[in-house]
Amino acid sequence: MRRTWSQGALAPDAPSGGAAGGTGPFLSCRPSSFGSARADAYRHLAAWGVRHVEIPLPEASATADALRELSAHGLRCGSLQVPFDPEDPGALRAVEEAARRSQDEFGCAFLFTSVHSGPRGREHACAVLRRAGDAVARHGVTLLLETHPDLGTNGAVAAATMRDVGHPCVRSNWDPANVFYYNENCDAAVEFDRALPFIGGLHLKDSGGGYRAWDFGALGDGVVPFGYLLRRLAESGFAGPCTMEIEGVEGEKLTADAFVARVKKSVDYLRRLGYFPPVPA
Repeated sequence: MRRTWSQGALAPDAPSGGAAGGTGPFLSCRPSSFGSARADAYRHLAAWGVRHVEIPLPEASATADALRELSAHGLRCGSLQVPFDPEDPGALRAVEEAARRSQDEFGCAFLFTSVHSGPRGREHACAVLRRAGDAVARHGVTLLLETHPDLGTNGAVAAATMRDVGHPCVRSNWDPANVFYYNENCDAAVEFDRALPFIGGLHLKDSGGGYRAWDFGALGDGVVPFGYLLRRLAESGFAGPCTMEIEGVEGEKLTADAFVARVKKSVDYLRRLGYFPPVPA
């Protein structure tokens, strides 16, 4: 089933959590957030009324099994992770095929990737990304670029990259915790606002606020102003995946139950803010 991305409103208590690529934002989760409880991630998410996940695009031979597992829990892919290297001569062909499969096999309108400029530099990378935008647009897909150096280091850099790429189907995947990790003395709200016109996806990840500190605990335990970010997205008419990505704290040793509890705490925190009510199966 082919779906295209249309704008929708993100508002507290709105029925966000609809179909990926539908008319509004939706809560999703990376199963890796569950750590050693990864095998039970789908079961827990379904029980909590979270209906979307972000996973790597499976090999074609594994698609049927992946779809069967998702369907068994009433889940679908909100976004699919793919590699993209502007230096690779086959990158455009590969990303178009990924976009085709994303729509035709998974009914998913968002591909997530991390891109670096490479030896030929920023201008070349942006030109290739512009062509990638054309490629994914043919299948009604948006390519989301992670908040990573050197094309998305912070809000100013991400916005400049988006302007240079100049394609509506290539957008920023904003990660507010990565901004603290890659930048010293940053203001999360300021950086977010700089990137806001170009944000097509959001990673819900918290941070203790330290530069180069691997400190990504439960949502609400850190310094990321999620209430501000979600309100500003509401004002912008954002429609896209809001994906929990809880990468943990350096040196921690958690039980499987503790991993599950941390994701549940994060879901509860978002709902206390007034966003992403449970979606029935």
